[in-house]
Amino acid sequence: MAESSSLRKNKISLENYDYKQDIENRLLMAQFSSKDLEILEEILYSSIKIPIRRLAKSIDLNEVEVLAILKKLNKTGLFAFEGDSIIIDKETRKYFEAQISKFDPDFKPGMDFLQSLLRKVPIHMLPIWYSIPRTSNNIFDSLVEKYLLTPQIFQRYLMELNFNDQILADIVAEVYQAPDFKIYAKDIVEKYGISKEQFEEYLLQLEFHFVCTLGYEKINDEWTEIITPFHEWREYAFFLKNTEVTSITSLTDIVRFRSHDFSYIQDLSILLNMAKKQPLALSADKDKKILPNKAILNSLATKMEGFEENDPAFMIYVDRLISKTRQLKLADIVDNRLYALESANDFLDMHLEGRAIFFYRHPLNRLLSKEICAELITDRNLREAEKSIVRVLHSGWVYFEDFIRGIIVPLGEESVVMLKRQGKTWKYTLPAYSEEELALIKATVLDWLFEIGVTAIGTHHGKDCFCVTSFGQSLFGR
Repeated sequence: MAESSSLRKNKISLENYDYKQDIENRLLMAQFSSKDLEILEEILYSSIKIPIRRLAKSIDLNEVEVLAILKKLNKTGLFAFEGDSIIIDKETRKYFEAQISKFDPDFKPGMDFLQSLLRKVPIHMLPIWYSIPRTSNNIFDSLVEKYLLTPQIFQRYLMELNFNDQILADIVAEVYQAPDFKIYAKDIVEKYGISKEQFEEYLLQLEFHFVCTLGYEKINDEWTEIITPFHEWREYAFFLKNTEVTSITSLTDIVRFRSHDFSYIQDLSILLNMAKKQPLALSADKDKKILPNKAILNSLATKMEGFEENDPAFMIYVDRLISKTRQLKLADIVDNRLYALESANDFLDMHLEGRAIFFYRHPLNRLLSKEICAELITDRNLREAEKSIVRVLHSGWVYFEDFIRGIIVPLGEESVVMLKRQGKTWKYTLPAYSEEELALIKATVLDWLFEIGVTAIGTHHGKDCFCVTSFGQSLFGR
């Protein structure tokens, strides 16, 4: 008997219930034909005592054919022969009522199935198997909370699983790496040279570890065993797969906003160096932007490269640079002039990556936005929004609109991915963001992370795009 444990000290032992009968039943169901299943269904949904003649008539078979199938099914202990009738065992019928749902084309091996699976085990064993409090008011809710509640919790649990038998770990890896998260039992039996009995025992272990489940798929007139993750996780995995971002291939058509990964820091350094040499005269334009005079703007445009002094985008950019120098106490405005402060010298003495880290870690640095309310721009929300780039860390240039379709950023209760019951089913709820929350994520990726050299931004055929820079990969790839 194969017993396995995890780093979380699960002590799942199949010997704590009649697993051998379970395996016998699974071996039998794996050989079902359409007629076998039809007779089983008729037995399950009929009275306790069924005349064989009536059974044959109801499914349009002769008694000889029905009797042959009944002899095969009799191994399950579902019924006993009594003269020309069969007598159904009530407890065994409950077992098969749960199992027969697996043959339904719409069957979803989810949390309800998992609950029925756990009912086979003596209830006093479950706290021992899964190390949950014996005082728990609801054992299943405790299991969900400990192992399945959020994708992060479940993924951490998967990473910590430590099977004694390598084949168990290999089966899990194959299922989770399959294109549609499904593999056929016959392929596993053949690949690892194991018996059908050993295979069924492996699958019981994996089911009780919440990582894989056994189902059936009809091919021609026979039922074939398939292995998948539990339904709710498989649906979530499909969401991740279907929202994977495709890289932009025609890189020559990308128009970068600034030519270098650290352009923003370089441009801010240019502004500070000019202010060090001589305070810069400033005035507010009609849109209340704080800007230097025309001569200084012309000099800035020349030094920063890629800008025209009369370009509206350049005006907005310079106003943004001035605001940032004041926010970080690198410069200040006195009598309508921008003065570089003493701290600017230390900043300018750093190498580019050092200046980027200085920006990122500075306690006064904040995302500046007139469109997003200050209450939403918290340190927590900003850090959560930053993490969204991990999904495209090595994807090169991508469209922002493609990227944002697959983001999972917990900014509030409505955007936390969590396993919840919805009516009669369970589901990992997907995020629902307000327009302002989407604006925060966009500003984080295209403004905040751009400033520190983590993202490079631009347009491709008029659409916003970005890529994570090598500095960003080193910072967020840890």
